Amino acid sequence: MSNEQYGILSLFLLYSSIFSHIIGLGVGKGFLFQYWDVYKDEEKLKKLISSTIGLILIIQLIFISIGLLFDEFILSFIQKEDSDYSFRTFYILALFQGAFLIFYEIFCYFYRNQEKLKQYAILNVGALILFTIGSIIGVIFLKMEALGATYGRVIGYGIIIIFFLFYFIKKYGISLDLKISKALLVFSLPLFVNSVIGALGYGIDKIMIERLDTMENLGIYSLALVFVSVLEIWLNSINNALNPTLYRYLNEKIVEKKEEIQGLVYLIITSVMLLITIILALIYPVLELIIPEEYHKVTTFLPILSVAFIWRVFSSIVVNSLYIKKKTKLFLFNEITVLAGVILFGYFGYQFFGIVGIALAVYLVKLIEFILMNHLSRKTMALPFSLYKFYILTFILTTSAFICSLLDKKGIINNYLLFLIPFLSLIITYPLLMKYEIKRIWITIKYRKRIFFD
Repeated sequence: MSNEQYGILSLFLLYSSIFSHIIGLGVGKGFLFQYWDVYKDEEKLKKLISSTIGLILIIQLIFISIGLLFDEFILSFIQKEDSDYSFRTFYILALFQGAFLIFYEIFCYFYRNQEKLKQYAILNVGALILFTIGSIIGVIFLKMEALGATYGRVIGYGIIIIFFLFYFIKKYGISLDLKISKALLVFSLPLFVNSVIGALGYGIDKIMIERLDTMENLGIYSLALVFVSVLEIWLNSINNALNPTLYRYLNEKIVEKKEEIQGLVYLIITSVMLLITIILALIYPVLELIIPEEYHKVTTFLPILSVAFIWRVFSSIVVNSLYIKKKTKLFLFNEITVLAGVILFGYFGYQFFGIVGIALAVYLVKLIEFILMNHLSRKTMALPFSLYKFYILTFILTTSAFICSLLDKKGIINNYLLFLIPFLSLIITYPLLMKYEIKRIWITIKYRKRIFFD
């Protein structure tokens, strides 16, 4: 697939994510929080699930109909006027993919919180297999490039989501309880605005590159984000495994379980840092083996975007206190700050450094976001762990990653050795800095059954 086609595919993925936040009015997010109020009562939980399904389907029908009726008007905001490709088919498919993603998120959280790992695995592995097969058929056999990958992804997701949707309807029913629906909407609307702005903030760097630069360079930048998405997948996976226990301890047993909370937090952060350095260490061998040469400029952006993810991890941990105290209105202020920050710093960064300037803006804004969320979180609720040593380690990893980006392909040092620097920095400094943290992580792993099922 050419750089340009990959850029178009990345825009589809971006807008399908944004649409998933718009065409559900945040009801899916509302369900995730309402769940904890009723999960011990089977009858109330059944009513919540059936009403959530009914409400979301009605909202989706309305929004998708509007999206199809006013497609040309909406596309005028999405697609550049002088672009030489048609995005209309991708736009229509993104609407349906957004609808599927809403239910995918609900089903994942439900099975995770219910600790039904078999169903959770079937849902995730099934989705992965189906959209991968669909993408391969569309790209390789039908030779439809980005459009083939898009059809394959939407059809693959659609099959697994529709299957689980019918299963949920059969088991829990489908209804529209006005009292429950009203409660969902009241709780969800602040989250809706926040999540839409957050989705825009999450992808605004790609939108800026599409507007300011070329689709070919967007394709290269998007490949860097694919490698970063490995970190996102890992964080989601480890959060799905550990965060329910962490949230429960913070909410119900914050004093008695102080050391267990510390172990869980340190394990999450350490695992992500290790994965970041492994990805950077292996990036050149992977590029040489399987990635076409026109994409090899990805190494200029990847180190910056990878270490920026560390601040994302910190934010995801401290924000638990805001969820516990139901301070969700604070998220809107944070998301507006992120969106405005990337636009402002990204625009000026691009004028001086090109696309690297946009990557630097992403790093800076992730740092600002954490500082803001950490301040709000600790004002809301005292957290029983310290991250100061991890800040020092993050500074070391940031320095080594920026060196990789700065010296990449300059011939000063072998690129294979250059991209080993972050990994070596972590391996050397972590045991020296983190003696207590290592102890807590080891105890967490050793007594994992007692901790998770207490």
